[in-house]
Amino acid sequence: MFKYAMILIFLLLPAGVHAAPTASDCDFNNSGEVDFADFIAFSQGYGTTQTQYDLNGDGAVNFRDFVIFAQFYGQTITTPPPTTDAPVGIQVGMQAPNFTLQTLTGESFNLYAQRGKPVFLNFWGTWCGPCVAEMPDMQKLQNTMGDSIQIVGIGVRDTRIQELRFIRRYGYTWTFVLDSAGEVNNAYENTGIPRSFFIDAKGEIVRVLRGGPQRYETFLEATRQAINN
Repeated sequence: MFKYAMILIFLLLPAGVHAAPTASDCDFNNSGEVDFADFIAFSQGYGTTQTQYDLNGDGAVNFRDFVIFAQFYGQTITTPPPTTDAPVGIQVGMQAPNFTLQTLTGESFNLYAQRGKPVFLNFWGTWCGPCVAEMPDMQKLQNTMGDSIQIVGIGVRDTRIQELRFIRRYGYTWTFVLDSAGEVNNAYENTGIPRSFFIDAKGEIVRVLRGGPQRYETFLEATRQAINN
């Protein structure tokens, strides 16, 4: 009730007195949330002319600023994901080409929507012996680093039923998408599989592994490159 009263008072303030702050302006401790810790920080600046607490820009930190703070209290601050201006391409240092494919369970998967977290793209097929041979090592990577990198298996020239049966049989748990027509495989100019692309949080390719089967240690090294780039 008190919060809504404060908002009402804020709305009745004379026009032109206050600026138009955002929730992030009230995140005084840069924690990503507007919470009680920010109220403590605000109270330390109350009654002064510290500009970081002067939310309405009137030159003082006063009750009007508290009303603005109350309006945003309890919000989570979301920051835009990092991005890159690198040209689009398939070489190290370039921005990985975007694509949208369906997962085996029917959801849409868009590569650019993953920005903010490194991605490991693995082009594979149930008919590809080296692909199948390296998958236990990929599962080990999923078990150890799955919280730090998004592993995505791009199934080439397989049907949904073929891949589902295979994955359920062996219990692999990373994300799988289907490229039955091979369009994404062609966009990445893969002349053979397996081929793996390690992409950093900005969307830039940091490592390409050609051929296989690759081993866990190699996957782990490339994963750390993507995380630390």
